[in-house]
Amino acid sequence: MAWKDEDLRIIESMVISTRIRLARNFASYPFPQKMDDAQAEDIVYLVEQGLKNLDNFKKYDMRALSEEEAMSLQEKYLISPALIRSKRGAAFVDEENVTSIMVNEEDHLREQYICKGFNLCKAYERISAIDDELGRQFDFAFDEKLGYLTACPSNLGTGMRASVMMFLPGLVWNGELKKILPTLKKGGLTVRGEFGEGTSAEGYVYQISNERTLGMSEGDILEQMEEVTYNLCELEIRAREDMLQTAKPEIKDRCLRSYGTLTNCGILSQKEFLTKMGDVKLGIMLGFLETDEMTDIQDFIDGMRPTVFKMSNGLQGATQKECDIVRAETVYRVLPELVRVVRK
Repeated sequence: MAWKDEDLRIIESMVISTRIRLARNFASYPFPQKMDDAQAEDIVYLVEQGLKNLDNFKKYDMRALSEEEAMSLQEKYLISPALIRSKRGAAFVDEENVTSIMVNEEDHLREQYICKGFNLCKAYERISAIDDELGRQFDFAFDEKLGYLTACPSNLGTGMRASVMMFLPGLVWNGELKKILPTLKKGGLTVRGEFGEGTSAEGYVYQISNERTLGMSEGDILEQMEEVTYNLCELEIRAREDMLQTAKPEIKDRCLRSYGTLTNCGILSQKEFLTKMGDVKLGIMLGFLETDEMTDIQDFIDGMRPTVFKMSNGLQGATQKECDIVRAETVYRVLPELVRVVRK
């Protein structure tokens, strides 16, 4: 398919974010599951010293973080649920909240970079530069045949996971996403909820990533992920066209009703918010609603994550009902400034 400028703009709306993650281990230490407390502390100290030659990183000690602080970092995609469960872990996050180094999760290091939109090369170049610098300072576990040695065999080789977060309402609507999952799996790819393994998809958002890391180069993985992303975008565009041809009144009604509910309710749960915001985003894509900037919509959604929302609104200790009331008030006030109904 030859991509036109308008199609590329649609692709930008489909791919919410891009992430590259690298798994690394120190050659002279056992894997985290086999380390004692002193060895775990050594790893954290070594990484902290190694990062001083790089960007300004803030250290988060998992033992010192409150549950809300840890969940806030997870909701920003900066740490994983597994790291939260690790009482010997730490995370180092840069000032822009786009680069994070998780220490003593499943591996000694999980280095990741996240950027908005679709930019695999940028994400890889940024995290690869940090990895190269740490590799110059430390001896990573590496085998000539197997590549980087990791705690889980599924990460052997490059130790790299490339993932894209995609908004795919059309493929959910026509049922095609379920049909192509086996093909993606067979090709060494996986589809999960937005927070990774074991999480559900909310608001038509899915995380697509490579599972195969052994026997492929970093370039191979990036090329495969780019091809798969464009193929999914093409299928999504066709599904949206089919929506308009076969069910335009019904889809328009659903999108407008979701917008109306969001801007006229008194209690709003996080689940309902995400579901109906998925319809609002779809309405923007199909021309029933309009916005000046799609990234503002995604920033708004990210800011409504349960813990992030509580902390930014001083709701620590509030009941769920109290949070749902404030969420409804916030959406009532903010959403009309971001999104408008198109009347033709």
